[in-house]
Amino acid sequence: MARTHRGRKFVLAAAATVFCLLGCELAVRLLPPGRALGQLSYETAAGERIADLGQALQRGFVTMLEPPVVPRPRGMFLPGLDFFLCYSDAATLQRPWFDAEGRVPVHISAAGIRDRDDVGHQKPSGQRRIVCIGDSFTFGWGVRDEDGWVRLLERELRAGGQDVRTVNCGAAAALCVDEYAWGLRNRFGAFQPDAVVVTLCLNDLIPSSGLFVQGPAPDTGSRLLDRVLGAFGHSPLELDPAIDWTGLLLAMPEEDCLAGLLCGENNPFAAMWSQGVPQRSLREMQAWCRERNLPLLVVLWPFLQGLGPGRVYPFQRLHDEVARDCAAAGIPFLDVRPVLQGTRQEDLWVTPADMHPNPLAQRLAAPAIGHFVREHWRP
Repeated sequence: MARTHRGRKFVLAAAATVFCLLGCELAVRLLPPGRALGQLSYETAAGERIADLGQALQRGFVTMLEPPVVPRPRGMFLPGLDFFLCYSDAATLQRPWFDAEGRVPVHISAAGIRDRDDVGHQKPSGQRRIVCIGDSFTFGWGVRDEDGWVRLLERELRAGGQDVRTVNCGAAAALCVDEYAWGLRNRFGAFQPDAVVVTLCLNDLIPSSGLFVQGPAPDTGSRLLDRVLGAFGHSPLELDPAIDWTGLLLAMPEEDCLAGLLCGENNPFAAMWSQGVPQRSLREMQAWCRERNLPLLVVLWPFLQGLGPGRVYPFQRLHDEVARDCAAAGIPFLDVRPVLQGTRQEDLWVTPADMHPNPLAQRLAAPAIGHFVREHWRP
């Protein structure tokens, strides 16, 4: 009798467990997908919220430039515009550079760049200028202007008393390396540089999921088990170190790149490293600078993944290829990954939903960039 009673209890417990698991699986399937903290929206200077960049374009935040002004259609923020980048979950995230509403102010000068209005095309007598060209990492996306590496570099170079100005030409209708070369010749050169710093990011060079490359997420057929494995297993950002990710992405055919949404309007396949376009474009910029007897300096930022104690960075091969190509062309090159490698990737992001470099990442990189600039240029 006792054995039969125990058997019934076991069956009931097992049935209850199965019922509970099925209920949890159903609940997980009915729940909306989880979202990362710190989602981005926009706000006008008058306080009107704008959901995304598409709406910002409709509201006149962005003006489109078309060929032949640029190599391919590109948008840039309207000259003279003031607005806010707005991040959700501000109270939870506690980002000290956000205001109380989770906002970061942005000012676009009359010259159409994220800089001060007194930095125009007319350079004052005795002033020395470094024109900084790149994408959102140069723009300083998600951080205040004064916290970005471009302004930190200026502060360091002015410490000796020289009148040095950095000119932030980041993300001004130029997001790929051939667009940087075009911009230097046709637009950014008008700021009369004494040196040019070009910042490359890996999404300029290889197919990517935006600011990162994501590996496969768990897919067991059970969403509940997938979530458990995702919570306690490896993140899709922690790529298998046994795979040559650089080789895989450099060899990816265009049709696979498009099908996987790893390239598109912002990072067109035709502009990738595998197509030889960045290499040629860097040499075009070097020739432009040599004609004017000023240096071209190249800085490479990593993806902010695979960084931190015990983690493996999966893209070093591409860094090495870029370094070799710059050395062959005689272009000074700096890789900022070593100064970031010891810091947890999560501590370098603006928010978990926005993996641009935050003020800590900017402060870690700026001294290395300052030393690099002083090595190759004297104000």
